[in-house]
Amino acid sequence: MSTFLNIIFLFTFEYMKNILPVLLFLLAFHTGYGQITITASDMPVSGDTLRYSYASPVGATISAGDSGASMTWNYPLSPIRQSVDTYQSALSVNFLYVATIGLTAYGYKVADSFPLPLPGLSIRQIYTFFEIKNGPSRFQAQAFAANISGLPAAFNYTKPDVWYFFPLNYLRYDSSNYALNITVPTLGAIKQRGYRNTRVDGWGTITTPYYTTPVNCIRVRSEIHEIDSLSLLPIAFPRNSVEYKWLVNGDHYPALWVTSNILPTGGEQITSIRYRDNPLPDTASGVPVVTGNMVSLKAWPNPSANGIVTLDLPSGWKTFNVELFDMNSRSVAVFTDKRELNIRSLPAGQYLCRVISAGNEGYVMITKDN
Repeated sequence: MSTFLNIIFLFTFEYMKNILPVLLFLLAFHTGYGQITITASDMPVSGDTLRYSYASPVGATISAGDSGASMTWNYPLSPIRQSVDTYQSALSVNFLYVATIGLTAYGYKVADSFPLPLPGLSIRQIYTFFEIKNGPSRFQAQAFAANISGLPAAFNYTKPDVWYFFPLNYLRYDSSNYALNITVPTLGAIKQRGYRNTRVDGWGTITTPYYTTPVNCIRVRSEIHEIDSLSLLPIAFPRNSVEYKWLVNGDHYPALWVTSNILPTGGEQITSIRYRDNPLPDTASGVPVVTGNMVSLKAWPNPSANGIVTLDLPSGWKTFNVELFDMNSRSVAVFTDKRELNIRSLPAGQYLCRVISAGNEGYVMITKDN
């Protein structure tokens, strides 16, 4: 009997000796490349200076379908421009903002200016301020502030725009509405209404020019539907977009952030690709470091009698998307990388033209004659 037991023991020992390294490897692999959880501690904080690069959407291999469990995301990205988000308290931006926003909110400048087709109205030095809240734990856009027609003004969201509810785990789903009213004396009100549906639709590892070795991440998909309106104009500015963010632990900016437009015909079209990056000296790379802007554009001939309109765009806008809206805020035409627009098929009237290029937005009203 003892001989039989010795045989069993030896067999078991040899089996475990061979299988143990495999089990240890699998354990190490699972520990190193497993699902992660994103919490409030992974969000930006006041004092952060977060640098990122833009890549061209043209020829990008990024797909909305790149989701699921245990994914390997590896994207070779080349910078076309850089930008920096510097998070500051409301007090450090303008002490007058504190009375409205308070001392705990912090944010960054989202644009130098926003064009509006009204004389005497200008919006410059535009900031969005955020807060981390509890009950439930969340990261939300709390307030808007800007220099409006030469005067500093701040406005709290009447319904905050919640970017994330925590903890963020694979397959978590949340939705929320948001609203913002900006009152301009003698010029009416600017209103923003929208809702955001957010799902963690993937987990795995990601490799980028910043993360040169795979790092654990989750992918968050946010579908956003928004209407911006100005009380003195008969048109609203619709925005239907999707944001994809690959989030990692310990860094306060997405490893990768892709924005796409939801097309009127269905499907999506990528309009912006940005990723966390190291400084790229202009002298060595030729990549400019600039801040995204919203600018007024020009088009000619305007009015157009023959249905052909040419857009005058900044020279740096190499790749861009163009969308036209009628006075009922309906999307009526979409173009990609076309400065010359053929709008012969559209009825006579006025159209809002919006151009998006790597973090920049431009607007111009176009009139089509009979």
